[in-house]
Amino acid sequence: MDIIKEFFPTSPYIAWSIVSVLAAMIVIVALWEKVSWWWFNTWMSFPLIGRIARLAKDFNMDSVDRSWFKAEKALCRDYKKFIRIQDEHDFNNNIDYLTKAGDNGRTSMPSWIWMLTVALVFAGFMGFSYVFSGFLTQGISETIQQYYAVGFTFIISVLLVVMTHFSGHELYVSNKIKHARREWTEDGRKHEFRTRAIPLDQQQSIDDDQPSYTQLANRVGTHVSYTITIVTVAFVLSVTALAAVAPLTTSVRGQVSEKELHQGVVGASNKAELNVELSVDRLDTTIKEGVNPVLPDADVTANQAIKDKAVMDEVSINRHSGWGIFVVLAFFFMFSYKRGFAGRHSEAAFRAIGKGRYSSYSEMRDHYNEVVDIAQSKLEALQQKLEDNSAYQVTSSGKHTTNTFRQFMEMERQEDFPD
Repeated sequence: MDIIKEFFPTSPYIAWSIVSVLAAMIVIVALWEKVSWWWFNTWMSFPLIGRIARLAKDFNMDSVDRSWFKAEKALCRDYKKFIRIQDEHDFNNNIDYLTKAGDNGRTSMPSWIWMLTVALVFAGFMGFSYVFSGFLTQGISETIQQYYAVGFTFIISVLLVVMTHFSGHELYVSNKIKHARREWTEDGRKHEFRTRAIPLDQQQSIDDDQPSYTQLANRVGTHVSYTITIVTVAFVLSVTALAAVAPLTTSVRGQVSEKELHQGVVGASNKAELNVELSVDRLDTTIKEGVNPVLPDADVTANQAIKDKAVMDEVSINRHSGWGIFVVLAFFFMFSYKRGFAGRHSEAAFRAIGKGRYSSYSEMRDHYNEVVDIAQSKLEALQQKLEDNSAYQVTSSGKHTTNTFRQFMEMERQEDFPD
């Protein structure tokens, strides 16, 4: 794209600013949990307009429990979003599901890998976007054609990345089922390959008496499928075939443009000759029509060599861009195969145990206590501000509380898990 190529030389500050913003966005997405936690605590204690500063102006008591200010419960609910109320039994039940589904130790695909892969594929296809524009509606301006080509290229890039991901996941699931069937066959098929589907909310010990391949089939399934993989291969080959005609299409389009340019030059030349004849007629000067300047043979040969080199350079760039795209997709396919889950409810179990943050219940309790300590410090800061501000409020009840965040979480636990 000429516009893209000229953007960096003509507006380097703007171009590099955009690149920096995109890089920062990728870093923020990759570290989103840490960034959001830092920003939440920073905004909570921000002077004058922060969360605590605004809550400290609310002196209304809670309608359900008059021993709590509404502001206190609001702050506690904000911090509750960062922890889960989960006992050790539930935590271990989720671990058992992941283990029996063969997904324990695996993680989901990070968002930043998605974004980076789409960006790389899109950047690689930018070299073909001009080719794609040739398949669009004719009769529109070249600039609008190029904008359409960019949009079309972006859609192709997203489709390639998404289909590559699902094909990698499909192959992983199918291989797990094939491996389980092979174990079932080697075991002499003495047991049922699958007894019944076991969801996450059931006790995972219900099939402890079954072989490991049956436990896996109860959570993953029994059918092997390669539909998405076949469709993805066909789509990739179609895009490859389209990209392969890039040099030919570019050459044809270049010849057409050159012909149009030549016709325009000839037309302008003829018009100029006519004007000259009319203007010099009074001087009895005659200019012969059809006489065009002829370049020397050496200049013609040099010009043709430059054109041929430009075509060959573009062919080389398109070829290397194509290989670069497929290398990126190959790496993304490996990521998709190595990440993700085969079990139907493994994703939910993975989220329930902290998205891989905790390997044991004790680690989850450590994180729980860390959040509780920070929440308690913020609650005490709010209580202090409520006490300071109440001295200037005539309508204030003058009541002070010593409630704790752990008391709030205990009340929430009793509501969520009543005895």
